[in-house]
Amino acid sequence: MKKLIMTALVAMSLFGTAFAQGEEPEANPVLEKKHELRLDAAEALLVPTLEFNYEYVISKYSGAGAALSVNLSNDIDFEYGQKFAFTPFYRQYFLNKKEYGARGLFVEGMLQAAGGEYENYNYYEDYSDPNNPIFESNVTNEDWFNVGAGLAVGQKWVSNNGFVFELSAGGGRYFAGGDNVPDGFFRGGVSVGYRF
Repeated sequence: MKKLIMTALVAMSLFGTAFAQGEEPEANPVLEKKHELRLDAAEALLVPTLEFNYEYVISKYSGAGAALSVNLSNDIDFEYGQKFAFTPFYRQYFLNKKEYGARGLFVEGMLQAAGGEYENYNYYEDYSDPNNPIFESNVTNEDWFNVGAGLAVGQKWVSNNGFVFELSAGGGRYFAGGDNVPDGFFRGGVSVGYRF
């Protein structure tokens, strides 16, 4: 009796293994998704700026895309008020253990073309008459445009149904220098999006 039970168990085990090997693996729809749209939620909530990111998944370990950032405020809260930025980027992903790519720890190389307004403070002082010194000042806004390059690092999570959450930080330096343009830029934030 024991031999019969053991033989039946071994036969069922072998049959189950053969059946499992013959089955097609279940298709994961995330594997076929190559396009991704993200919104920087931190900028949208903290400052009146919208930043949209598009990324194309090249392979398991790389992606490329571009970001467009638009400042919705007319007020300049700091010396170099950035009004817009266009940022093409390339990413290399590391420590990626899932079958579908473009997720996990990444390093991003980027170019940025940006423009805005610079607050120019003009002062005039005249001490020729010690009893009646003259102090005058005015502020003028001047437009600026610059192009630069930089790096960022971050972490991206992608759920099985395509939702994306990303944390990143980095920056770069503009190529043209001068008193009326910023020296560098920051890129990063907390982004949410969807892969399709």
